[in-house]
Amino acid sequence: MELNNNNEDFLVKKIPKTHKLIFDMFDLSLQRHHIHVIAQIDIDLVLKLLEQSKEIYGEKISLTGYLIYVFSRVIEKYNDVHAIRVGLKKYIFYDVDVHTIIEREVKDGEKAPTSYIIRQANRKSILEIHNEIRNAQKQSIEGLVEHGTRRQKLQKLFSSFPKFLRKKIFKKMLKKPRMMKKNIGTVCVTAVGMLTKDVRTIGMPIPIQPWPIQFSLGCLDKRLRKENGQIIEREFLNVTITLDHDVIQGGTITRFLNEIYQMVESGFGLK
Repeated sequence: MELNNNNEDFLVKKIPKTHKLIFDMFDLSLQRHHIHVIAQIDIDLVLKLLEQSKEIYGEKISLTGYLIYVFSRVIEKYNDVHAIRVGLKKYIFYDVDVHTIIEREVKDGEKAPTSYIIRQANRKSILEIHNEIRNAQKQSIEGLVEHGTRRQKLQKLFSSFPKFLRKKIFKKMLKKPRMMKKNIGTVCVTAVGMLTKDVRTIGMPIPIQPWPIQFSLGCLDKRLRKENGQIIEREFLNVTITLDHDVIQGGTITRFLNEIYQMVESGFGLK
């Protein structure tokens, strides 16, 4: 919403009150001890296999859906990476619940990003994850959120609380692993810049987030790579992997990342 401001040389726009909840979550996230891994993953083979997936599944599998499939399986093996720390204890869930952002039309062709959680992603096939994302994109806004309109009303009510009270409630949620898992999942996969191939876009986001682990997918980029003694051009995906250093340490992080790279670059699950 724009506010009339005829006497000044600037424009004033109102920020929705519900954004106060996002600001609060960012403030609390700054208290975590994050490490950011800046990676470039060769997805040349994956892109070719995804093009062929239409012949197998009847429609082309999305890159985001495929990456969620791979990430959730590696997280299931190295499950400390999505542990939630409370004091000197860390809670490790068997299910990998992945929070992602789905863009949908709301009205008059206008699109809006909406939160969605893929439950038990580590137990689902590539096609199941792909279909779930596609079906969610077709649902009404109320259908995307577990409690529909009621939850939206609660968010508006909650945003009207004083800041100290909102923060107190948020802190309580972060100390209750089951509540946190139910409301925001344990893993976040967000495609920040994957839609652009602009060479001016580096595509290396550095997020501030409440999840134990987040994959921020940047832009696709063509680069040269040496393979079998030859220099060839390959397609790379820029990714920032943010981890909570309180729940996972160096050696495990290295093994976890190496398995991510190997599985994605080999087209795991698509062959």
